[in-house]
Amino acid sequence: MKVMYYRFFQFLMIFLTGVFFGVLLPRDQVIEKSLSKTSPESVIPSEFEGKLSLFILAGQSNMSGRGELLPEITDARIVVFGNDYEWHLAAEPVDGATGQIDKVSQDFHAGYSPAFSFAKQLLKYNSHHMIGLIPCAKGGSSIAEWQRNLSEKSLYGSCLKRVKLAATKGKISGVLFFQGEADALKPKPNAKFPPFPGRWAAKFTRFVDDFRGDLSQPDLPVVFAQIGSTKSPKLYINWQEVQRQQEEVNLSSAAMIYTRDLPLKDDVHFTTASYQKIGERFANQFWQLTQQKSRR
Repeated sequence: MKVMYYRFFQFLMIFLTGVFFGVLLPRDQVIEKSLSKTSPESVIPSEFEGKLSLFILAGQSNMSGRGELLPEITDARIVVFGNDYEWHLAAEPVDGATGQIDKVSQDFHAGYSPAFSFAKQLLKYNSHHMIGLIPCAKGGSSIAEWQRNLSEKSLYGSCLKRVKLAATKGKISGVLFFQGEADALKPKPNAKFPPFPGRWAAKFTRFVDDFRGDLSQPDLPVVFAQIGSTKSPKLYINWQEVQRQQEEVNLSSAAMIYTRDLPLKDDVHFTTASYQKIGERFANQFWQLTQQKSRR
C-alpha cells in the first residue's frame, strides 16, 4: 500500500511539474512577448499608419514639465514616441524616464508638462488628425547644449535620431521649444556649457537652421516659449536679458508665446494649471502660424 501511495505521489508531482513548466509557463511567456510586441504598435490605427502629425518637444525642464500629475483620460488620437523608443498612448508625464534609452536626456523628475494639453488643444482645430509627440527635452540644459552635434550622446544628436525613427509613422509637423532659464543663471567658473544670455537669439537661430537642415525641412514651423518670471532674481541675474533676446528672434515660420503672466510653483517652474495654459498657447500659436503660411 505504501509503495502504491509513493508511486501515486511521484506521478502527481511529475504531472504538476509538467503542467507548470511545460504548459503554463511557456504560454504565459508567449502572451507576455506577444503583448510587448504588439501593444506599442497597436496604439496607431491602420488608417493612420504613416500619417501622424509629429511634434518635437525640445528645451529644458519647463518643457519636460515639473507640475503635479493629474488623473487624466488618454485620447486615442494622441500618442507619444516614448523615451523607450516605443509608441504609447500619450499621458503625463509625456517625458517620463521609464525605459529610457538615451541617457543624455533622462529626466527623473519629469511631471505634468505643456505637451498633452498642446495636443488636446490642437485637435480642437482639426479633430481628424492623429498627433504623435516626440519628447527630447532635458532639465537644466543650456542653449549651448542644443547646438548641432550629431553624436547620439548629445541632446541635439539624440533628438535628431529619435525624430528620424519616429518619422516612419508620419510627418514632422513642428517643433515646440522652451528653454532659457539655464542661460539666465549666474555663470559658474569652468562650466562645461557656459550660458549665453547675450547671444541667446543667435544660438537659438542657429539651432533652428541646423535642425531644419538636418531634417530637410527649411520651413518647419517652430513655436518657442519666452521664459516667464522668477522668484530668485539674485540667482538668475540675466533673466531679463534672456527675455530680451527671445523677443529679438527673427525667423521665418517661427513664433513666440508669453508665459510671464502665469503662476509658478517654485523659483522657475510652473503649476500644473499654468502648464495647461502654456500647452494651449503653443497650440493656438502653431495653428495661427500655419494658417498664415497657408494663405500666402
